[in-house]
Amino acid sequence: MKEKDLAVYVGNKIREFRKKKKLTQKELGDIIGVKHNTISNYETGTISPEQDALFLLSRALDISIDDLFPHSDEDNDLEKALSLSDDMDLNDMDFLNKLIKQTKSLKGEERKKFIDNIRFAVEYFDRTNK
Repeated sequence: MKEKDLAVYVGNKIREFRKKKKLTQKELGDIIGVKHNTISNYETGTISPEQDALFLLSRALDISIDDLFPHSDEDNDLEKALSLSDDMDLNDMDFLNKLIKQTKSLKGEERKKFIDNIRFAVEYFDRTNK
């Protein structure tokens, strides 16, 4: 994950947890000792919180610092999400896992073509099943 993408991801998580705690940006800023526009900049990914700010944010939001970052085991997250679906069998889950692994294994133009083909198939399905 690129640095900017990570900053945006962390910012979205800060916003999500702040809203769960029903705090405004100003209130959260007051708690951790920064201005509300700093919280805004964190949430948009314009700037990334320094290490000490991450600790303060985690305490203020009653979360682990890890909760702000993507999980390294994305395949397990996918399996958990798929297992919550009532009508998906093991073959369906296996097929979707293979699609994701195939996508991850490709680079550049090959990946773009692969995803474009999947997108075409989904759009075709949607058009023919209305």
